[in-house]
This record gives sequence, C-alpha cells and structure tokens, in this order.
Amino acid sequence: MRVAFIGLGIMGLPQAHNLIKAGFALTACARRKAQAEPLIALGARYAATPAQAAQDAQVIITMVAAPSDVEAVYFAADGVLASAAPNTLLIDMTTSSPKLAERIHATAKTKQLRALDAPVTGGVKGAREGTLTILVGGDTEDFNASQPVLDAMGTTVVHFGAAGQGQRAKLVNQIIVTQNVLAAVEGLFFSRRAGLDGETILATMQTGTADSKALRNQAANAFRGDFTPGFFPKHVVKDITLAIEESDALGMDLRGLKNVRDRWLELLYKYPDAQSVQDIARLYM
Repeated sequence: MRVAFIGLGIMGLPQAHNLIKAGFALTACARRKAQAEPLIALGARYAATPAQAAQDAQVIITMVAAPSDVEAVYFAADGVLASAAPNTLLIDMTTSSPKLAERIHATAKTKQLRALDAPVTGGVKGAREGTLTILVGGDTEDFNASQPVLDAMGTTVVHFGAAGQGQRAKLVNQIIVTQNVLAAVEGLFFSRRAGLDGETILATMQTGTADSKALRNQAANAFRGDFTPGFFPKHVVKDITLAIEESDALGMDLRGLKNVRDRWLELLYKYPDAQSVQDIARLYM
C-alpha cells in the first residue's frame, strides 16, 4: 500500500519515518525537498505538491500547521480533493477546526473519497517512538480501514464518531493540558519566589493531588532551565482559540481557558521567538 504524507515538520517527519519502518511504500510531500531527504534516503518517493503526492496513493495523510494550511492543501485547484483517485482514504492529522473536518468529509463524499480527521497527542517523543494517541472522527468503515496505517504511528487509536469528533476530542485534550501547564508552572515558580527548595517541592507535589504530566514534564523542564524547542507556543494559541470558538458555538463560556490564552498571548508578545511549551515560564522568571 502506498501512503502519501503531506507535511514533514517536527511531528510529520517522524510519523512518516514510522510508516516506512512498518513497511508502507511512502511518498513524502514537502515544499522543500531537503525536508524529505531523510525519508528519501530510506526509499521514499518525493512529491513537491499535493497533486504529485496523490499519484498512486491509496492513503493520503496531512500533518500541517493550521486550519488555513489544511484548507489550502485540500481545497486548492491542485489540492488533495481535486487530485486523489476515487476510494482514496484521506486522513488529516493536523489539530484543526471540527467544522473544517466536517466540510472535508462532506466534499470527499461527493468525489467518492473517504475522509477522517485524526489529530494526535503525545508530542515529538510520541511521534518518534510511534506511541501517539490518535483521536479519530469519520465513518466506522473508514476508521476500520485506517487502522493498519494509524497503528504504525500510535499505540492508542480511538474512534469518537462522526466527522469532526476527532478534532473535538483533541480540543478536550488541549483545554485540559494548556491549563495544567500554566497551573504547574505558576505553582513551581511561586515555590521558588517563596524560598522553598525546588527539587524537594517538585518531588513532594508528585506524591499528591497536584501531580500531573504537565508538572513532571513541561513545568519541571522549565524549572530546571530546559527550554529545548518543541511544540511552538503559537500553535498553543491556535489550539486554544479553536477550543474557545467551538465552546462558544456550544453556548459554553470557558472562562479559565480564556484567561490562559491571555497569558500565552502575552508570552508571544514579549518573547515572539519562543519555541517550546515551557517557555510560558519566562513570564514568571
């Protein structure tokens, strides 16, 4: 089976690598051929455009930056929807708009194509190790057909129902994690200002109800001065905004999330070159 992978960024490149390791024939699509070179060295075919990537592909995966990129890749005149052969399975793994996922699914149906939204959580480490959690929306039969491909990239693959529901499930993750990260950072840097021993407070908090992955990972890294680039704060703001837009449409006021977005926006204003989630700690240093 040939899989075309469009979008070879910090997440997409290791995901595509894992597809090759699993035995899939891969077409690697990126604007710059240099991005695809690690995959070409492993036998992948290079495509410069979505139209080229669609040639001979039974599955087309997209992992790009934002909903605007998803829209361009799918709906352009030479995009995925115009170029894919009938019955091709389209899987968008970008964290994107649920309504856009529904639109892609509906348009795909008119062209005898199959479409899933399948955003992921697990970070760069999960992408490299093939241990991502993949949250899927779309028709059941298409989800079943996708499992060999998705299993090559993740260890937890869950179908949440109709098109758009995978994106909504990912927004649940982002609503929780972005607030957890800020809470853990504020707690740890409060402890520092209060004169408490950092490693002692960190170890102690991990034994009680304050424990979380955010405390153990992003907040702990920031507390120790580790700001290794990873998930960009501008993408955090994008995800929070998607969640707020969706919650507003549902008639919910996610006040805590709106407050958190203000802090992330402040980070981007003060530190426009921030490149990791733990950079939010710079507001407290």
